[in-house]
Formats: sequence, structure tokens, C-alpha cells
Amino acid sequence: MSRLSEGLSGLTPVIISSTAAATLRLNPQDHAGRLVVQDAIVVTSAKTFQLPKATGSGDVYEIVNNAVQTQSLVVAALGTDVMTGSAFIRSETAGTTDVFHTTATSDKYTFNVTTTGGLRGDRIRCVDYKDATWLVYVEGNGSGTLATGFSET
Repeated sequence: MSRLSEGLSGLTPVIISSTAAATLRLNPQDHAGRLVVQDAIVVTSAKTFQLPKATGSGDVYEIVNNAVQTQSLVVAALGTDVMTGSAFIRSETAGTTDVFHTTATSDKYTFNVTTTGGLRGDRIRCVDYKDATWLVYVEGNGSGTLATGFSET
């Protein structure tokens, strides 16, 4: 069992079966404390999961990719919020794992279908841990020369 999957038992899933590239705006009522599962291949362009404003509520958002994507999946902070944390990406072609960390201005993570993840089983955990800051932990499955998916909008 991975470190991220610890504590996932008992989470009620929210299944996303849409293949559209629209932005899904996450909110505390429908998504906090639940497992958001992208259960279909996004077919036209990147799909974005927009986090709500970070306020220090302690709300946890778990997003899991359950399809081998052909387009990027993006998890983005709102407005001037930033992310702090790490990504652990396994290379399915090289059999290695690399660790990538956020910078002071990171505000999104992109699973790009190759070097930063985008294969079935990718997941990101986002914790609203203080005002304007998300604590994030990413596990991804990539290919080729692995790279960070953290960036600034």
C-alpha cells in the first residue's frame, strides 16, 4: 500500500465519466473528503480540476485518474493560492522513481500523459492547510525522462 492510499478507505467516490475537457470546479460540499475519480479518457484537450480558495479549513481533496489519458489532466489552485509539497513519479519505461518539489510560486500540477504522469493510477491529494496554500502529495506513472508537473500559471 502506498503512503497516499493510507486513509482512503471509507471515502465516498465521485465518479467523473465525462470525456469533455471542461473545468471541474471542486467545492467543499460535493468534493471535500471524497475521492474524485476521473473514470474516462479525456479526448479533446486538457481537463482541469480547479481547487476552491484555500482558507486553512483542513479540507482534503483526493483526485485519482482511472484511465490511460490521451490529454493532460491539470489540478490548479485558485487565484493567488499556491501549492507546497512533492511529486513521486514512477517511470514505467525505465523502472525508476523521481521526486519533484514545488517552488514558492507553484500553483498547478499537470499530468501530461508522459513525463509527469497521466496513466491509470495517478493521484493527487490536496489539503487546504492554511490561507492561500495547498499542501499537495502526488503519485504518478510516467514514461520517458521524468519531469516535474508543478508550474506557475
